This record gives sequence, C-alpha cells and structure tokens, in this order.
Amino acid sequence: MKKTEPLFYIPMPENDQDAAGPYDLVQMAGLLRKKIITAETSTLREGEQDWKPFCEQPQFIIAKEMPPDAMSTRVVELTEEARAPKSFIPLPSAETLMKLGGLTVGALLAGAAAFLMAWLDTTTGYCLMAAGIGAVLVGQCMTIARLLDEDWLTLALVFFVPFGDVFYFICNIWVYFTWFCVKYVGAAVAVGAALGIATHSAH
Repeated sequence: MKKTEPLFYIPMPENDQDAAGPYDLVQMAGLLRKKIITAETSTLREGEQDWKPFCEQPQFIIAKEMPPDAMSTRVVELTEEARAPKSFIPLPSAETLMKLGGLTVGALLAGAAAFLMAWLDTTTGYCLMAAGIGAVLVGQCMTIARLLDEDWLTLALVFFVPFGDVFYFICNIWVYFTWFCVKYVGAAVAVGAALGIATHSAH
C-alpha cells in the first residue's frame, strides 16, 4: 500500500483568510529556500484542524535539509494528470448535476404554481404570463450581452457550428447560470400561466 505523503497549506500572502496549497515536502522546501515562507510561517497539515508554525511540524527538519535537486512526486503526478487525454465533451460534476436538477425542479414548481393561480384567476394569470415572458427576454438579453464579450472564434462556434452552442454553454455553465435560472424559470411561469388561462377558459 502506498504511503500517503504529508501535504501542507499556507496562508495566502495577500489574504490571511485564504490558504494556498496543498504543497508536499519538496515544494515546502523550495518555498523555504526562496524565502517565500519561513520557519515561523503558519502551516496546516492536510487532515488536521490546527495551524502551527512550520518549525513545529515533525517534517520541518526534513524539508529544511532537503537538497535543491529533490523531485516532487506531487508535481509529477499533477503534470501527468494535465497531460492525460481529456474528453472532448466536458463531463458535468456532481455539484453541477445537483444544481441543474435543482433548477429543473424549481422551474417545474414555479410553472405549476403559475398554472394554479392562472386557473383560479385569469387576471393574475395574464400578469404572471407577462412577467414570465419579461424574465425570459431579460435572461436572453443578458446571456447574449455576456456572450458578445467573447472572441470571434467563440462566437463562430456558438452561432455557426452545429451544437457548438451546447458545447460552449456546458463548458461555461457557471458564467451563465444566474441568467439561465431567470430565463428558464420565467419560461416555466409563462407556460404554466398560459395553460392555466386556457384551462380556465375551457370551463
């Protein structure tokens, strides 16, 4: 079984509230040599809760005496990971899938509520439908405005390559997520309200 190498975090120079890392011992030794950190720099070993001066960590002596030509296994692993072939279509993370699922459920609930209110009162239904259409237009306009900040190649991909827009928006889902919420929840409200008005009129 491979022994887990200790990894350390250090405070960000410009903001003590944030941490940089993790760094392995070879990297920590390099930071010591470059005087980016000192023996008194606060460090947090991965898996622990308490920050300690680096000199109080058991591995400090090893890092201090490490030769400059020592190889960082972590850097090698990260380099190999970066060179590994990537899927052309980015696979969404679990967090992304959960948030997209939440957006879908929220849109469906908003549409169902709009349907019920429009079915009970058509005046309210027309107001909801107008508000939903307005939200769709705002979301679409803001998405296009953000998209126009991209370079010409990206614009060509989105507007002229089949499914290029799908690929682009998957890759940049978090840049546009707020306006996607506005657009699709608005669309669900508008459709729900329209169906509610139609159902009420049919009776």
